[in-house]
This record gives sequence, structure tokens and C-alpha cells, in this order.
Amino acid sequence: MKQFTFLSLLIFVAGGFGCSSNLTGQTEGYIKTVVIDRDVKTSTRKTSSNKKRKKTTTSVETEIEYSYNFHGRNYEGYSEKDGDVQNDFQKGATVVVCFNPSNPEESDVFPGGTKCGG
Repeated sequence: MKQFTFLSLLIFVAGGFGCSSNLTGQTEGYIKTVVIDRDVKTSTRKTSSNKKRKKTTTSVETEIEYSYNFHGRNYEGYSEKDGDVQNDFQKGATVVVCFNPSNPEESDVFPGGTKCGG
């Protein structure tokens, strides 16, 4: 049976940053680019009094390109995070990259302090 530390359980329950179970490898990576993607949608509907009402919703996603090295080979990755998390991921910053040791191109990026492979 797999044991969980309190921190990994907290990350899992809170739905925050954390690696999937197959991303057990961990290495240092660097942020190449960070882009905030805001998607604004406006919809119109009629109210019960037959007036038009507009509703605008905005979704925000952070797109991150990063690089890392495993066994002397350089890899590049791309990740999308919900919300504006650019404070955790700034261009040139050192981050944690969790990757699949059997397939090092399979990876994700996380802020410092993350432990891979819960």
C-alpha cells in the first residue's frame, strides 16, 4: 500500500499543484516563456420580460514553456495551468520538473518545493 505524507495528502485534497503517479522522476528546469491567455465570452439571452441581457465570462489560463535535462539530454515541455499563476512561473526562474523516467518527454512543471511521484 502506498503511503502518503501529510503534505502530499493536503496537495491532493486541495487540488493544488502535484504530480501524477507516473511522473516519478524529478529534476530542475527553467521557464522559457509564460503567456496569460484570457478568453472572454459574451452571451445574450432574453429575460422573462423579453429584454436582452448580456452576460460576460472570462476564463484565464497560464501557458508555460520550460526546459530540463535528464541523463545529459535536453528536453522541452509545455504546460497549461488554470488561472493566472505567473507569480509561481516567471521567465528564467528555476522550477521543479516532474517526468516519467521511462519516457522523459512526458513531464509537467511545478513551483519550487513540489515533490514528484506522490
